[in-house]
Amino acid sequence: MKKFSDSIKYIKLKDILSVFIFLVLLLPSLIYKLYLKIRNRKLYLICEAENEARDNGYHLFKYIRTNYKQDYVYYAINKKSKDYLKIKDLGNVISFGSLKHWIYYLAAYKNISTHKYGNPNPPLFYILHVVLNLFNNRVFLQHGITHNDSPWLYYKNTKFSTIICAAKPEYEYIKSKFGYPNDNVKYLGFPRFDNLNRNSINKKQVVIMPTWRNWLGRDTNALNKNESFITTEYYKRYNNLLNNKKLVDYIEKHGITVYFFPHRNMQKFVNKFKTKSNNVKIVDNQDIDIQKLLIESALLITDYSSVAMDFAYMKKPLLYYQFDIEEYREKQLQEGFFSYEDDGFGKVIYNEDCLVEEIISIIKNDYKLNSKYINRIDDFFEINDTNNCKRVFDEISKL
Repeated sequence: MKKFSDSIKYIKLKDILSVFIFLVLLLPSLIYKLYLKIRNRKLYLICEAENEARDNGYHLFKYIRTNYKQDYVYYAINKKSKDYLKIKDLGNVISFGSLKHWIYYLAAYKNISTHKYGNPNPPLFYILHVVLNLFNNRVFLQHGITHNDSPWLYYKNTKFSTIICAAKPEYEYIKSKFGYPNDNVKYLGFPRFDNLNRNSINKKQVVIMPTWRNWLGRDTNALNKNESFITTEYYKRYNNLLNNKKLVDYIEKHGITVYFFPHRNMQKFVNKFKTKSNNVKIVDNQDIDIQKLLIESALLITDYSSVAMDFAYMKKPLLYYQFDIEEYREKQLQEGFFSYEDDGFGKVIYNEDCLVEEIISIIKNDYKLNSKYINRIDDFFEINDTNNCKRVFDEISKL
């Protein structure tokens, strides 16, 4: 009841209206589902976040449409988003949240998503999927390797029929800790990883990509008024780093560009960060392809984000900047199987001066990756190839 009362304040009018949409479309959806069954057709519906086609869902959809031309594989996205332009030519793209989306979602053989909320209305479908265990045919591709203890991803909170893992320790951890039936957890690799082995590094490019803070990013949080965000340690630390004189002088002298790309849940504050250097780029989530940025960059600075694992997959150097580790562990995620100090793929740093020194040192050393981290990467990724999409689609097809 406490969880329900805490969540009720996030319910909006559209969530209430969705109940009526569901009731109206339920019968047509079931009739369509029966028709597909009679015709021996399997409808696969894929999506990511409403405005995105850039993650595991996009790469899997592109693979299927390119190699198999499945008539009954569809992708749901907001057709007003910038990412729609990169996917529309693949065909079978439907408008996210449309009546067609609702019908296809309810009739689908498999609903495949990178996000837990990959459906027309998350509150309603939480009740249907998790509370009532209805229409539970969901394949969770994930959008990051789960390495922390994440209660929101426990089976009792998701009821996913299948969850895809991209690293052997992650696979073993989820199977042992998260309560899924063994057959629901698959170690197949992430579809987007196929593209990581086709990288071309720009040694004049560095990316800073911190994750979000849930105590700063919820929709109803007072910090959305913006005036108080600049008083937070998160803002001060990163804004100071972007304007660090030693770092700025060095990158300007050597023609290096630093991209600052906050997590999508922090993008609402992106205009608060300022810099006077032309070599520091503060980028909006909709203006850049995150995977392209990672592939091209020679060095990554992050904090707790699983994006570090994409970078490590390409065997490139990275640094963890963890100035608020105690607060993060208290307020957001508890440590799981992965220790940044003992298992991480780069140094863990807690203050700005040391971070700047290490950034410059790595650049001077031509971005060479220490053999200690290479060994850790090899142990972590038992599978490292370009067949991730194939494995995932083959598995989903036979489920």
